[in-house]
Formats: sequence, C-alpha cells, structure tokens
Amino acid sequence: MLDIFTYHKFSENRSENLARSIYNQRISDSLHIYKEHKDSFKERNCPFCDSSVYDSIDKFQESYGVSKCKRCSSTFVNPVPSIAALEDYYNNCKCNHMLQDLYRNRNKIKNYIINDRVKEAAKCILNISKKNKGKISVLEVGCGSGAFLSQLRNYFEVSYNNDVVDIEYNGIDIDCHAISKCVSKHINLDCCSIEEYSDNKSKEYDLIFHFELIEHLKDPALLMQKTHNLLKDEGVLLFTTQNSNGLEMMASNYNSYRILAHSIFPPMHLNAFSTTNILHFALRNGFNLRDLTTPGRLDVDMVTITSDFIKDKVFKEISNLDKKNKGLLQNVISKLMCSSHMQCVLTKHN
Repeated sequence: MLDIFTYHKFSENRSENLARSIYNQRISDSLHIYKEHKDSFKERNCPFCDSSVYDSIDKFQESYGVSKCKRCSSTFVNPVPSIAALEDYYNNCKCNHMLQDLYRNRNKIKNYIINDRVKEAAKCILNISKKNKGKISVLEVGCGSGAFLSQLRNYFEVSYNNDVVDIEYNGIDIDCHAISKCVSKHINLDCCSIEEYSDNKSKEYDLIFHFELIEHLKDPALLMQKTHNLLKDEGVLLFTTQNSNGLEMMASNYNSYRILAHSIFPPMHLNAFSTTNILHFALRNGFNLRDLTTPGRLDVDMVTITSDFIKDKVFKEISNLDKKNKGLLQNVISKLMCSSHMQCVLTKHN
C-alpha cells in the first residue's frame, strides 16, 4: 500500500549533477541543430486539432519558434524541424547517448517508474483476457532493445507462472542497433517505423503501448492513425507523456532555465500534451478515452530543486515544506490530475 506521505526525490532516478550535465548538453545540441538546419524547418498546423490559426509566443532559447493554437490552446514547436534535422539530432548528438545510458541503468535497477508501467500494462492485458480467451498479442512502439517487454514477460512469469494468459510479445523501433541488443528469445522485434509496419501489417493487436514517445514526433496524429490501423476492434492503446498543465511545468514557467525537465524542448520535445487537449486529440484520431491519470511522483521535488529559478512566491514556498508534507502534497497533486506526468488508456472505435 502506498504511503501518502512518501516523498520521492529526483535523485532516485539520476543525480542532480548528472541531470545538470544532461541538461547543458541538450541545450548545446539543440542550438547546434538549429544553427545547422533552421533553413529546412517548416510551418505546420496545430498537431492536436489541425487549426491553422495560432499565435507565436516566446522562442525557445531565442531560437526555435513556439506557437499556441487559438482553437485548442495547445502549444507546439513551429516551424517544426525537418526529418533530416531530427535524424541528425537523434543519431549524432551526445545528449541522446547520455540519456540512453541513463535509461539502460534505470532498467537494470528495476526503477519504480518501470515497475509502474509494467503493472499498468499487465492490468490492461488481464482486462482484455476477460473478453478474449485466446492468445493476447501486444506491441510496443519504440521498444529499444526490448527491455520493457522482457520485464513485462518476467512479471507474468513470476506473478502468474505464465498460466493466466497466453501472451505474444512484439516490438518495433527504428534503431536497428538497439534491436540487435535484444537477448530474449521470447519476444519478437522488428527494425522499422510504425508507418512501414502498419502499411505492411500481417496481423492486428489487442494492446499497443509506447512511453514518452508521442511528444517527440513531427506528426503525432500520424502515430495515432497507424496505431488505430494495427489494433483490433476495441483494442487498447496505453501511453505516457508529459502533462504541460502539471505542477512542475506550471511552476517553472515556459522557457525559463529549468534545470531538469521541460514540456517543450526542441528538437526533442515538439508537442505539449496536457489533460486539457488529450480528449479532443484522442477522439479526432478514432479513440475513446477510457482512463486518464497523472501518476507522477516528482513534481514537488522538481519544484524544490529548481526553486532558485521560480519567481512565483506560492510555488517557491513549496521548497520550505517538511518532507512529510511534501509527500502529502505530491499525492494530492496526482489525485487532482495535476502532476506533470500523464498516463492515457484509450480504446479504438470505428
């Protein structure tokens, strides 16, 4: 049972020094990509509602343009970096190697973030199995080396001895090097984009999931459409992303020098999802919203760590709370859908 006074610290995931190093490298790489590729950037409509009417707001690091939609109030990078710019960033920039090393280490220590995702995916599978007595097929988009799929399989093996439900584990990723690192014989991985996979589909899936992916994409609606095509009727989509209406995001203010996390941070984070725009986005792309939560645990600690950069006195005062009240506040924030980490469970409709 979760202790409502438990206060989780960011240092459980990475040290503050490492976080600062990654942040500084991300800024350096971001500005490098802008300088090298800015002439290839293209204007786009709102990626959430497709409106062409938007206002320009403060630029990111006085470089990347950022727009706010007049119809749905969503925020997004605009003009958006080209495919060539994004490939250069993800393949060649140092910050991504630093982040990959961090994620690999986090997987090794069975970090609670990973454990929470495993349990949520398992819950979705068990719910599906109540209606579908046959084999359950799952697909992870952006699976890397298959670490999460392996942990999900291990969860069912340890908790249920793989007897409760028969599951087929599948994953895709555009990083062929990461795919080659897979050591499990029990999961099926393909090196391809979801566009290629969907266009050449040979089967449909009961459950598709992806984590911290959709905010990175030039065209998040395309991901939703291809996912829709790969799901069975009433199939389930589970994903996580940032909530730009969350405490940490709101307290830190757009484009201030936040040390540890951002909602908009080009060319990595291009779209600011929120509890406000996710319902319309889901419906527009053929999904019903079944469950929406903000199970984040780090907002209060993030605000505490970055308090020197926060101007609002109310938010700034959070850093002066004792540990017990910080833990309680974090749990209240999550219950009120105000954490900066968002988890969505959608079902396909036709």
